[in-house]
Amino acid sequence: MLTASEKRFIKSWEEQRQGGRVKYYLLYITMGTIVCALVIAFLTQVLGFGLPQSLIKIIVGSFLIVTFSTIFSWWYNEKKFKAIIQREVKEGMRRDDELTS
Repeated sequence: MLTASEKRFIKSWEEQRQGGRVKYYLLYITMGTIVCALVIAFLTQVLGFGLPQSLIKIIVGSFLIVTFSTIFSWWYNEKKFKAIIQREVKEGMRRDDELTS
């Protein structure tokens, strides 16, 4: 039996994966890199690190962090999605077997 959180996850993940992996990667890596770079740039200014010398490092670092996170999140969500679906299929088959015996 699906819990409420599993139902929400399945619904949201089906919407996210509808466009495919490439669209997902492009969207989240692009937007994530921009947001991450802004946050890191802000933090370097607040903490007193030099921004002009390290701007390229910030952008590259942001890109790497967000790319890794995006790839991991796709993998993790797909794994979770498939595990839930397989569990429900097995449970349904078990119920069918009980009804026929």
